[in-house]
Amino acid sequence: MDLKQIRYFIYVANLGSFNKAARVLNIAQPALSRQIQALEHELRVQLLHRSSRGVETTDAGKTLLKMGESILAYADQIRESVSRVAVTPAGNVIIGMPPSISAVFAASVIDATQRSCPEVTLRITEGLSVFLEEWLNMGKIDIAVMTHPGDVPTLNVVELCDEEMVLVGHPRDMAALGDTIELKRLGEMPLTIAHGFKLIVEPFTRARGIELNYVMELDSIAIIMETITRGLVRSILPYASVHQAASRGKVGIARIVDPVVTRPLVVAINGRRPLTAAIEAVRDAVVDKIGELVVRPEAYRSRKAVGDLDH
Repeated sequence: MDLKQIRYFIYVANLGSFNKAARVLNIAQPALSRQIQALEHELRVQLLHRSSRGVETTDAGKTLLKMGESILAYADQIRESVSRVAVTPAGNVIIGMPPSISAVFAASVIDATQRSCPEVTLRITEGLSVFLEEWLNMGKIDIAVMTHPGDVPTLNVVELCDEEMVLVGHPRDMAALGDTIELKRLGEMPLTIAHGFKLIVEPFTRARGIELNYVMELDSIAIIMETITRGLVRSILPYASVHQAASRGKVGIARIVDPVVTRPLVVAINGRRPLTAAIEAVRDAVVDKIGELVVRPEAYRSRKAVGDLDH
């Protein structure tokens, strides 16, 4: 049945007149009559009876009038509820982050989402940027915070910031290097690195004909940090992932210069999937909170300088 036909019938039945209903509905009376006739034909019953007193409902019409009003009221509720969901963030959102970011950034995003979108259930999963890109395209995750994937037509990308990559080692081993070290000097020392970070550094070294001495690849920041704190290795890591450890004196860092090595961070969604209010709200929370992610060593240097004065 057509809801429009039911609505027309209810107007005629309640007003007791085709003429009055036609004027209220702003429709020609012959067209209104055809709609009612089509409804009667579909239901195979007579719904209205014309009399000297106007139009009256038959017993079947009375039943349709009662049920039809309930159907239309429910249809209006559906329309209102669906419209509200379209503009009110609600539902499940899966966001992916590299381990180097999630450990220091996930809590801020969770807090912001809970405050601004209490009806959104957020799930965070970890993965390397190359996997996050694949998961976005496959629809396994809704949002990714990751290294810029380049020109990928399927993704909508918002640039967040450029995070510095720094040389990290045991505080004792790093003391002699100073606060900065030229990129070419890194070729003089054995390094451990994660494969994803190696891909970030390579364009900078290749452009200057520098070859670094990678003695080991470990795709686990936790393991790399453990070996660093034991004084076994030095590594090149994103600053955000080591900021807290450096501030507490657990590791030492040197800023890489000539050139400064950075990785561009973005928040990305699959441009071929519908952008729900919930996904948009979580993406906005990421963009809003990215300022809390410490991506450059200045804060560490300032804290270190204060510590030196204290001594």
